[in-house]
Amino acid sequence: FYFYISPLGSTVVTCPDNVQAGMNLRILPPQRSPTQSSPPNLPSGIGTSLDRPPEERRSMSAPPISPPMMQMFEVVVPPGVMPGQNFSLLANGQRVLVTCPAHVRPGQKVRFQLPISNPNDKTKDGPAVQLEYESIKDGWARTIRVTDLKFQWVRMNEDGEIDLKSVSRFDIQHSAYIRQLTFLEGNDPRMRTGKICFGAANESSVESSVKLNGKEVVSYAEIATAHRGSYEEKGEWFQEICRDRLRKQWSDGHQRIVVRRNHLLHDSMEAVMSLSRSKLTEFWRFDFYGEAGIDAGGLAREWFQLVTEQIFNPDMGLWLPSATNQMAMRINPASEISCPEDHLIYFRFLGRVMGKALFDGQLVVGHMVRHIYKHILGWPVMFEDLELPDEGYYNSLKSLLDVDDVEDLCMDFTFTENALGENRVVELMEGGEDVPVTNDNLPEFLEANLKYHMMDRVKPQQTELLLGFFDIIPEPLLTIFDFQELELLMCGVPVIDIEDWKANTTYSGHYEGKGEKASTVQWFWEVIQEEFDQETRARLLQFVTGSSGVPSRGFSVLQGNDGSIRQFSIHGIKKENSLYPRSHTCFNRIDLPIYSSKNELREKLRVAIATSATGFDIE
Repeated sequence: FYFYISPLGSTVVTCPDNVQAGMNLRILPPQRSPTQSSPPNLPSGIGTSLDRPPEERRSMSAPPISPPMMQMFEVVVPPGVMPGQNFSLLANGQRVLVTCPAHVRPGQKVRFQLPISNPNDKTKDGPAVQLEYESIKDGWARTIRVTDLKFQWVRMNEDGEIDLKSVSRFDIQHSAYIRQLTFLEGNDPRMRTGKICFGAANESSVESSVKLNGKEVVSYAEIATAHRGSYEEKGEWFQEICRDRLRKQWSDGHQRIVVRRNHLLHDSMEAVMSLSRSKLTEFWRFDFYGEAGIDAGGLAREWFQLVTEQIFNPDMGLWLPSATNQMAMRINPASEISCPEDHLIYFRFLGRVMGKALFDGQLVVGHMVRHIYKHILGWPVMFEDLELPDEGYYNSLKSLLDVDDVEDLCMDFTFTENALGENRVVELMEGGEDVPVTNDNLPEFLEANLKYHMMDRVKPQQTELLLGFFDIIPEPLLTIFDFQELELLMCGVPVIDIEDWKANTTYSGHYEGKGEKASTVQWFWEVIQEEFDQETRARLLQFVTGSSGVPSRGFSVLQGNDGSIRQFSIHGIKKENSLYPRSHTCFNRIDLPIYSSKNELREKLRVAIATSATGFDIE
């Protein structure tokens, strides 16, 4: 029988066979040795030490990893849960997926164990060990499966419970897919191959710990603890793990990359792609041929900037601006035509460059469309994700649900796309040209469009990009971020000029005429200027425009979905229409309800920004 004591935090004790209630029992709590302390809190600037000469570099050896500490949790099975069904709750700040045992009924108790961080540690939210049920309304949530400690996505219904309904057909409101990447050994031992496909979101899982050569170097407990931190805390933890546990020391190997400025992209691609995966986590030092100087950090920053500037340049033919946001780049479906011999090699190369930049704390220049960040993270992709790349096509597909008889439109399972001025008909299924779209098969038609536009259209390029990225970054480390945080981590938090933002904002709806003089608008700008930090401002931009990027010439040249100048817009609406702010990324517009106080505006705006990354319903 288990019971709890608290000498220095919660501890689980098993009562011996010869001891009865009321008798004294002496125990010796386990103690951490000095060598089992947490990694030192090194300054973030040390992340650029890869460019310093060896004699100036301090030791990077990480302390030994402490054995996992286990915590026993006892929970009551919620009403309505039957044997064999799953239910979820929050344990130690992590959403846990529990399967009800065969002999247990609602109201009875079940026990399970989870690895945890040191229960003696305190966080700003209180004790490290917490257990609670939380109601999340209508959205996807990442959980940890108790059975095998793997992360899995589950969908929460409107009652805040796991949606157990069996959805046999595609539903634009509830269905979601996650890219599944399978690694394969290639002919070249330096490179893995692999294949990606879309799988149902609730059937996809990912490891919750990081292992190197069969040895665990980052535990689930550490990842779960990092998950509860702020964006800054997550970023610092990620860099410490890469620096102290995953990166090789200088004495174990390092790489010197020499490139010519006038052949920068070709030389860089040749150098990086010649490295085996084991060399990618070594120190890299950069030299520009014929130029004197020691790389003390500046050359590395310059190399990452120049390489990504060139490879994201639309003139290169690999990437194109998104139709709805000129700051967000999408993969060019016709990249093979632009670079017939080596376009896939460049996507693998870019994946490695982005992974190495993230690993070393460097920045890349190109912002990408939202669903690519979701693919990197393994986040659910939903029908609404079609809106950002092409709002017009998304609306036309969605309008089919309101047509009385779709067959009257004489459509089939094909899509016509334009490549370099020539139209090409693509079948969305085998023999799709001969399959008419009807009311009966409309769900399958919408599903086929989602899969084609979000995955199949650029599957070879997307595969190479992910393979290159995961040549360096272990996927479990990314589970602590959402896709907005990943964009900020890779591209940097922009320094936003508030005065330029305000000067290039238009007003409509109930704010037309009054503009900045309207009370709600005044509160809006005051909250942004006085209370939002740069990260929250960047998240607001992501919410309204679809990207945290700001044009180099400022907000005056912000573009809309048709490529024309479309400035940031605040549209006044009544609270009866929406209690929370709404965004229209294609028009760079935020619908801002008329609030009665600054506090109300602040609260509703923060909720809207926070939930925009989750897919949760906030009405």
